[in-house]
Amino acid sequence: MAAPCEKCGDTGFEIVTRDGKEFAQACSCRRVTRNSEDAIIDACRIPARYEHCTFGTYEPDHGSRAEALTSCMTYADGYPYVGTNDAGLGLLLTGTSGAGKTHLAVSVLRALVTEKGARGQFWDFHSLIREIRNSYNEQTRTTELEVLSPVIDVDVLLLDDLGAWKMTDWMVDTLFYILNGRYMAQRATIITTNFVDKPASVARNDDSFRRTEYLVDRIGVPLRSRLLEMCLVVQIAADDYRQVRQDGNRRAILGAPKAVRPRP
Repeated sequence: MAAPCEKCGDTGFEIVTRDGKEFAQACSCRRVTRNSEDAIIDACRIPARYEHCTFGTYEPDHGSRAEALTSCMTYADGYPYVGTNDAGLGLLLTGTSGAGKTHLAVSVLRALVTEKGARGQFWDFHSLIREIRNSYNEQTRTTELEVLSPVIDVDVLLLDDLGAWKMTDWMVDTLFYILNGRYMAQRATIITTNFVDKPASVARNDDSFRRTEYLVDRIGVPLRSRLLEMCLVVQIAADDYRQVRQDGNRRAILGAPKAVRPRP
């Protein structure tokens, strides 16, 4: 049997002093080398579509995107957060579809795994709910608690596309169970959502003709309150990057659209 790590005693974290304050830092015995990209992707369950996502491949072509990139890089640099008020601090990235939220969330996850030695997992929210719902297996006796346990216990959890599907009471209860468990254990959670975050009072008083749903409409007041306790909110107000990229691909393959001559 290997001898315990001299720095951390096999706890995985060592105490370091920075600016006169003590912080817990992932020990070098836990850090994943940069040469193990495939292992990182597999261990973190990063989908193939997002394998390329790093801070270096993010394109901050908009003021809001540049600010979000800076915020996420600063957050990753300061992890883990162990102070009285910041313990277990996570991220809540909000913005319209295609704003680059998932790219940044995956970039943070990879940085925390490769540079800070954290254990992390990526979960599409709806896929996680479906996995939990179908978890009970008569042959293996698998229960939903066995599925939920690693989701709650992992150092960093990335929940992508929160609220993309209409939330049932069971889904809200399950999500609260996950987030509350992580909150109590002071573990970081990174969440992306297409819904704008506003207080319930703002949502109630918004009677505009083109009113869209707010995050609080989807998940309710208690769950939103818990999210704000757990997470630093990063808002991205930008055009749909997917649409811009698709327009560029279409032009590259098919050429610029030709003007249609009017019939004589």
